[in-house]
Amino acid sequence: MKKEVYKIFKMYCQQYKLNNYKSKKLWSIIRPICYHKEFLKRLQTPFWHHDIKTLGEHIICDAIVTYKIIDKVNKKNKKAINIYLAVIIAMFHDLYEKPWQNNLELPRRKFKNNHGFTHPIEAITNAITWFPNYFIEDKDTLIIIDGVIHHMFPFPVRIIDSGLELNNQEKYEKLDDKYKKIIKLSTNIGKVGIFSIRKSFYIEGRIMSKADKIVAIRKDLKSIDGYISFLTGKNKKLLKKEEKI
Repeated sequence: MKKEVYKIFKMYCQQYKLNNYKSKKLWSIIRPICYHKEFLKRLQTPFWHHDIKTLGEHIICDAIVTYKIIDKVNKKNKKAINIYLAVIIAMFHDLYEKPWQNNLELPRRKFKNNHGFTHPIEAITNAITWFPNYFIEDKDTLIIIDGVIHHMFPFPVRIIDSGLELNNQEKYEKLDDKYKKIIKLSTNIGKVGIFSIRKSFYIEGRIMSKADKIVAIRKDLKSIDGYISFLTGKNKKLLKKEEKI
């Protein structure tokens, strides 16, 4: 599968018109994450994401678009947006625990704990667990965590409270307290009831969030069923796709 992931990456670089020089620079950033066994798992069935891509493909596309946007902004406005951190946010933003569409094995949750509201917390929990080397510097850690937690804006994210239910709750509980404090603070700011509704404080996270919308709306989501599945977890179009495979 390691050979396949690079082919997938190059295919989407061509689709999004990222030239060879820039694709090499981007690949040097994301390669260690792409080769991790948990990421490779998310390039395969049953990890479908939205209507037509695997989760791994979606993440790679987000990284490509994030890179393109920041590269353009930095050159045009001579800004120093951290392209490396933004790409890392893209690679971590959807590393949630389990397939969420049409998954009958998932435990029943209260509506407030549905995938759409909780998966950013699952994703950052897994990222810290599987890729601890990216969370050594305090400032970088703040930027990455806040970017992942709020990548769905304006869609809300669940706050951390006693009623929170995650598919990787045990992993979350085992995180170092310093990480749990940052995650809790990130979800509590912008709190409206049991949800947090705000953009990331950091431009790297805000641009990654924009890239996510570009990829999802323009390329991934092709049906009403795909949008409905955010709240219900059921995607009729995906069921039809799986029947053909």
